[in-house]
Amino acid sequence: MQIVKPDELIGKEVYDDQGTAVGVLDKYWTSWNQQEIGWFFGIRSYENVRDAWFRGTMKLFPIHSGYIKKIGETVTLKRRMDELSQEWKRVISFKQTSWPTDYLMERGIYDKEGSRVGIFFAWAKYNNTYQYGCFIDPYLLEKWHYAFNIILPLKVDYFYHIANSITLNTTIEDLKKVWDSYLSKKNITKTVSSIKKVTLKTKTRKKQQKRISLKNRKQT
Repeated sequence: MQIVKPDELIGKEVYDDQGTAVGVLDKYWTSWNQQEIGWFFGIRSYENVRDAWFRGTMKLFPIHSGYIKKIGETVTLKRRMDELSQEWKRVISFKQTSWPTDYLMERGIYDKEGSRVGIFFAWAKYNNTYQYGCFIDPYLLEKWHYAFNIILPLKVDYFYHIANSITLNTTIEDLKKVWDSYLSKKNITKTVSSIKKVTLKTKTRKKQQKRISLKNRKQT
């Protein structure tokens, strides 16, 4: 579902596809999805839901806006609670070890030289492949002139070591090059789309003016 004003959803109660109350939408972030305008939302789950389905964790449960089925006074998701739970507890296979995504949530991410990049938050599946999100630290967003409140993608190939934090096998400068390229492509797509709309509007106006001109000639 395309969502234009994600801030208006914050505070709304969330239900699964079968009408079970999950929790409340607590935060939102810009998604990296290039296919459509998307958002990530963090659900603050209710206590009984946390204990029954999400291992009792107090962390926010992330969902992509593509999971949302209906918006009204409340928000209804396309998934049942058991499906949401499996999504939350999916694992990342890394160096012959499996790491649950909920275990990695909110862990700090550092480049190979020890510079902090951000925190691990959110994941989404595109073209049958999962990508993992890094919520970029605010000081980097300001330094790099990136949009505020954005999550950018990380492939498992970038992971080097996982413990109390996640260490990558690349430098922060190389990451910036990857993300600059990604954001550039995303902006170009939007620009081309805007140009097409303007061109179509211009052609439509010209046709309308031509019809009016021909009509006036006939009348005279």
